[in-house]
Amino acid sequence: MRLLGLLGVAALLVSCVTRGWTPIESPDWHVTYYDRNGDGIIDYELHTLGGGHTDADWALVDTRFRGRYDLRVHWGIALEKAHVDLPVPKGVKTTPGKPPKSYTY
Repeated sequence: MRLLGLLGVAALLVSCVTRGWTPIESPDWHVTYYDRNGDGIIDYELHTLGGGHTDADWALVDTRFRGRYDLRVHWGIALEKAHVDLPVPKGVKTTPGKPPKSYTY
């Protein structure tokens, strides 16, 4: 009886073994910077998640064009807005054109 219990525990432990360790992949985030008023200072930073996850997109916006982000917008099930006070990045590549997402609706 004891041997049967020991074999059962051994079979249970062997069944829990994986074939190898697979790291959890980090999401494929893309950050795009826009200069909406053409003054050479970033004023819109869009974070998008690859793979069609549009409800995860969010942005930092400088609504007053003063060199500091003052609004964080998240497009999820509902449009969420939060006030922030963060400096805009310097020395990053600016994407030409207007941002594809609006924060005013």
